[in-house]
Amino acid sequence: MKYNLTLIYPAHKKNLGNNKKKRGKYPIPQLSLPTVAGLTDERFNINIVDENIEDIDFNIKTDLVGITVMTALAPRAYEISKEFKKRGVTVVLGGIHVSMLPDEASANADCIILGEAEGIWSNVLEDFIQGKMKKIYKGTGQYSMENLPKPRLDLLKRDRYFSSSLVMASRGCPHDCNYCSVTTFWGKSFRYRPIPEVIEEIKSLKDRMIFFADDNLYGNKIYAKKLFKEMMPLRKKWSCQGDILIAKDEELLKLAAESGCQWIFIGIESISEKNLKQMRKSFNKVHQYKESIKKIHEAGINIFGSFIFGMDEDDENVFKNTVDFAIDAKLDAANFYILTPLPGTKLFEEMRDADRLLHTQWDKYDANHVVFKPVKLTPEQLSEGLIFAYKYFYSLPSIMKRMFRGGNKKIIQALELNIGRHIRRKRFEMICRMQ
Repeated sequence: MKYNLTLIYPAHKKNLGNNKKKRGKYPIPQLSLPTVAGLTDERFNINIVDENIEDIDFNIKTDLVGITVMTALAPRAYEISKEFKKRGVTVVLGGIHVSMLPDEASANADCIILGEAEGIWSNVLEDFIQGKMKKIYKGTGQYSMENLPKPRLDLLKRDRYFSSSLVMASRGCPHDCNYCSVTTFWGKSFRYRPIPEVIEEIKSLKDRMIFFADDNLYGNKIYAKKLFKEMMPLRKKWSCQGDILIAKDEELLKLAAESGCQWIFIGIESISEKNLKQMRKSFNKVHQYKESIKKIHEAGINIFGSFIFGMDEDDENVFKNTVDFAIDAKLDAANFYILTPLPGTKLFEEMRDADRLLHTQWDKYDANHVVFKPVKLTPEQLSEGLIFAYKYFYSLPSIMKRMFRGGNKKIIQALELNIGRHIRRKRFEMICRMQ
C-alpha cells in the first residue's frame, strides 16, 4: 500500500493573497523539505508545497502532512495544521521553532520532531504506518554527515524559482553570535560532508548556477580550500553565505573566485565596535571593513551585505551613517533588518529576563518589525529608520554610485537586482507598516 505524504513550507501571513505566487518567480526554495523527502522511503508518494508560490489545497488526498516551522511562520503553520487536523489528517511539525518551543508546537500538531530529521524520520514514518505514532520524537544529537541521501530537488516546481539548485556541504557555524540560533539548533561543532559526496551531488545538478545553503560555507577554511579545488573542473557558478574573514585569507579568496564564486552574503551587521562586542561578533573589525570589501571585489566576487538596526548603541543617526558607509564601500546589494530576539538565542533570553520584549506575536518576529524596547530609540524611530535605510540605499543615485565601481564584471546582474529592489521600495514600506 502506498501512502500520500504532503510536505509544506508556509508563507508568511503578510504574503498570503499576494498574486506573485500565481505568476512570476520566487528567489530560492528552502532545502529542508527536499532533505526530508530524500529521507522518505518508497512506501510514500511525496508532494512538496511551497505556499510562497502556490496555494494549499486543504482537500488534497493525503495521509500525512509535515510542516517545517520557522519563528515568523509559526502562526501560519499552526493555521495550516488546524485545517488538516479538522479533516482527519495526521500532522507532524518540525524545524527550528519547534525545537526551541516544543510545548507550544506540540499543542498545535499530532506529533513534533525535535532536532535533526536524519536518524529519526524513518521511525516517525514506521510508527505512522503501524498506527502507534508518538507525540514527540527527539533527534539523537548531531547526525553523521556521511552518506546523506540527496535532497529531492526534483519534487520542487523548479521553474517557479530563480534558482533551485541548492547544496549543503556543512552544518553549523564556528561563531556564536548572540542573536543567531544556528549553534543552538545544529550544535556548537562545525560539521561537514565528505568532499567527494558534495562533488557528486553538484555534478548531478543541471543548472550552471548553484547556491550553497550552508550558514557559513568556509567556516572550516582547510575544508573549504579542498572543496573549492575539487569544484574547479566543474565550471559551475555559485553563491554562498559566509563571514568577512575570507578577505584575510588570500588563498581561500583566490580559490573561491577561481572555482566560480559570484556572490557572498556577508553579515556586516553594525558599524559600531561596541555593538559588535555585544553581539559576540568582535571578529568583525569596523576599521578593516572597507579594505576587506575591496579585496573581495578585487577577486571578482560581489558582496550582498546585511545590517542590523536596534542594538543598544544605535541612536537616530545610525540609519544614515550605516547607509552612507554601505554606499561609500560600494556594496553591490544589502539587506537591512531590525534586531529580532528569536527563541533559542541568548538575545531572547537576555531581553526576556530584562522585560524588554514587547510581545510574542511570532509573525512580527520577521526582522521587519520592532518586538522589543530599544535603548536609545523609540520603536517608532527604529521602524521608520529601517524604511529610510532601504529607500536610501536603493535610491537611483546610490545604485549608480555603487554599480559603476572599477572592475565590476557582474554589473548587469547587480543592476537587475538593485533596480528590482528600487521598484519594490513601496511594497517593503507597506510590509514594515503592517500591524
